[in-house]
Amino acid sequence: MINSDIKATGAVRVLIYENDRLIDTIQENNLVVNLGKTNIAKLLGGDTEGHAITQIGVGTNGADAALGDSTLANMFKKAVGGATYPDAQSVQFNFDILNSEGNGITIRELGLLNAANVLCARKVRAGEIVKTSAIRLVGSWTITVN
Repeated sequence: MINSDIKATGAVRVLIYENDRLIDTIQENNLVVNLGKTNIAKLLGGDTEGHAITQIGVGTNGADAALGDSTLANMFKKAVGGATYPDAQSVQFNFDILNSEGNGITIRELGLLNAANVLCARKVRAGEIVKTSAIRLVGSWTITVN
């Protein structure tokens, strides 16, 4: 029998550095939003509206993540460092938000966006990260299809 309950799940890990000293580690599951699931389906079908994940974003909205989410508030975004495949059902995106990037916002949410700027996954933090030139965020985001 074929499994008809295929799901996409996510997990994000962020190392927070202040003045080059590790001050916190976040490792939590996240939500693959409806637009992300649609993107996966379009990629599988070869539809030209399906696009690879290419960007990490951070924003200021602290509202709980929901399947219908489509954007991050006051977003700073940048390219991810490429994709790797930790196992046969997962893809991992690495990122590094440098000390000089995204300063002046209070980060409450993180997201993965595809090449068409479509939000595919979102994570809301219980705490805030006040992004200054002293703060650097290094992380990885894994999406698993199972």
